[in-house]
Amino acid sequence: MKEPSKPTRATTSKHEGSGDPGRNERRAIAKSTLEVIEAGCYTVGEVEHDIRPQLETMLSGTRYYDPGSLLSLWPQPTPTSNHVRKKPTEISTVEISTLESANLLSSTPYPYTPEEETRRRVGVLNFASAKNPGGGFQSGAQAQEESIARSSTLYPSLISSAGEKFYAPHKKDPKGGYYSHAMIFTPNVTVFRTDSGKFIDPIQIDIVTSAAVNAGVARRTLNGQVAGEAEEVKIGKVMKERMGRILFLFEKHGIKDIVLGSFGTGVFQNKVSLVAAIWAELLVAPGARFSNSFDRVAFGIIGHATFVEFRDAFEERRGAK
Repeated sequence: MKEPSKPTRATTSKHEGSGDPGRNERRAIAKSTLEVIEAGCYTVGEVEHDIRPQLETMLSGTRYYDPGSLLSLWPQPTPTSNHVRKKPTEISTVEISTLESANLLSSTPYPYTPEEETRRRVGVLNFASAKNPGGGFQSGAQAQEESIARSSTLYPSLISSAGEKFYAPHKKDPKGGYYSHAMIFTPNVTVFRTDSGKFIDPIQIDIVTSAAVNAGVARRTLNGQVAGEAEEVKIGKVMKERMGRILFLFEKHGIKDIVLGSFGTGVFQNKVSLVAAIWAELLVAPGARFSNSFDRVAFGIIGHATFVEFRDAFEERRGAK
């Protein structure tokens, strides 16, 4: 690994001591995951998997995109997005986790040519903590980012020198919960566990790490309380810009199968209907900027109420004229 190992330190979370019976088990899984990463190998049954080459590739390929990067040009169509597709983008909204969605895309056949098949990659959006690499995964917290960090090799990328460029500015100035449009691109992440911690044969994915607007904080600031509905408009505008950049980053790296979700609607308290409508506007609504950019888009969503609200809002915006 080209990045030097760094001491791991368990982070605390507001859920610490909440009586969650699964917290200790998740903490133990996280510890085991860090040990696998340090060793560079693990065993499934009688088969040992050496993941050191993938770790090297992941760390050498990790890239930081600052808020002023060329990702800001996302509204301008690219040659890739202008080509005529043989078939429309397949959209699936399923009540399963992000990792389950990634596994499903990886294992489900698609009519690629043999050459396209060799280049096929699955991209995943990591709903990031803006300040803590991997969120609270080491302390047993449970959310989308924590599950990814517990189940894969992502964490060393987030604590690399490229990753530090993402977290340090957010710690210094969280911008009233709006954070920034900064992102991390991590290629060749090895997923070697299920959400529950079971070891599996390795799956390779590419990950975009981005923090949503913390809408709950934005509403509680003095400006947010005074602005009222105008603050909601601002939140929506900033979220659309960030989500457009996320899709552009996947597009720039030639990733055709991507896993998204109800981005920032948990602890960050963005409205599910807003996030769903923005994804639809960017991907499938009439005139959508990214309507020709991807082969398959999977929305993996946990929680039945969130799933239903997201699905309905997405479909409503999809058909809007």
